[in-house]
Amino acid sequence: MDKPTLLREMRRTHGDIESVSATLDVAALLAPAPGMDGWTRKDVLAHVEWWSDHSARVVTALLEGHEPYDANGSWDIDVHNARILEESRARDAADVRSGEAAAFERVLAAVEAAPPDALFTAGRFAWLGDDPLAELVASDTTRHYPEHVPHLAR
Repeated sequence: MDKPTLLREMRRTHGDIESVSATLDVAALLAPAPGMDGWTRKDVLAHVEWWSDHSARVVTALLEGHEPYDANGSWDIDVHNARILEESRARDAADVRSGEAAAFERVLAAVEAAPPDALFTAGRFAWLGDDPLAELVASDTTRHYPEHVPHLAR
């Protein structure tokens, strides 16, 4: 993969999130998300927002020469996602909708600003171990967005 392909895939896969979420009024956003026990569609959109913003923060920090956060110790994605859910529950639908769109713009801008070698060179950043930065971005975006389209659909 190269940078133009990554950006194109980010836009394409996020386009499905945009298309589905654009059909949802506030009542639909507050309704239960299909296949996500205890989550509303708004919760799913806030979750997508957080992970897009995660990639934007990581790319920016690594390109600035520092670690985004302490990656040592145990880390449980289910516990982390539950924390994201709890933190976003009080937000209103309009805030989540605009926040998700802004997070996607931030991750696009971060990837656009990154030199290709920073994105695709395995082991370039010690914080990522042997993985290239593009792998983390894809995990948070191009592979993540399609997982949640069905949870937003009516």
